[in-house]
Amino acid sequence: MIKMIVSDVDGTLLSHGYINPKCIESIKKAQEKGIEFVVASGRDYYGVTSVLDPLGIKCSAILGNGAQYCNKEGKAIMDCYLDKEMLKEILPVFIENNTPYMIFTTNGFYSTLKPDYVRDRFAYRGSVRFGNKMEDFLPGGPMSDSPACQIQQFDSIDEFIKKDLDIIKVEAFSHDESEIQKVLPYFKDMKKIAYLSSYPDNVEITNENAQKGLILEKVIDLLNIKKEEVIVLGDGMNDITLFERFPYSFAPNNAEKVIQEKAYKVVSSCKDGAVSEAIEYALENL
Repeated sequence: MIKMIVSDVDGTLLSHGYINPKCIESIKKAQEKGIEFVVASGRDYYGVTSVLDPLGIKCSAILGNGAQYCNKEGKAIMDCYLDKEMLKEILPVFIENNTPYMIFTTNGFYSTLKPDYVRDRFAYRGSVRFGNKMEDFLPGGPMSDSPACQIQQFDSIDEFIKKDLDIIKVEAFSHDESEIQKVLPYFKDMKKIAYLSSYPDNVEITNENAQKGLILEKVIDLLNIKKEEVIVLGDGMNDITLFERFPYSFAPNNAEKVIQEKAYKVVSSCKDGAVSEAIEYALENL
């Protein structure tokens, strides 16, 4: 019997700002049966709750690709933050290559780059990859609460690491995939970090142990749930440890090829209700 459902957000539950109503219905149906619903995302806590709260879905969350596990009230129960000293090695790579980036912390979003520049580059990438409108990211727009629109600029890395905050992840992005592929080799031999690309046009850097599958193993131990009592859903490379470590893995048919190949079952697309199809299958068959 399934006791927990773990779903990625972007590209799995959420499609270009849209969640199929069938998914909402199935999630609430599962919760009413006492099944724990957990989201596992590269987003921060507000980035998740801003999507789910208006739908009446309260749940715990794995955030920052595994850097945090928060309960339904937003309290961090587990964490695996990036060593702040590593910023001295990571940030110069992006700065020297003129690659836009932002730092996700437990108290805001930061960059050495000008906030408007980060926002505009992120907005343009969104228009190319996801079909967003540039004006969506301007004040009052539907995407104006995204991290890229809340950047606080700083000058000195040494001074920044003295701040009383923890680093969830550093994310760099570009509308030009080659710009990201160019910087990836710099991270190959860095110690104490993990890096991956959810999509070919971004890279996310975390603590080496901050991975969705690793922290989920700790979560189910805490809750006394077996792996065979969990289903996981995801579409990108930041979900791969979920698919490697949990037997009942479901991929929407828009997922990366390697994710689909590792999946227990490939279901419909994100837009067409992949999460709902996986939940209904699990309720009937697992």
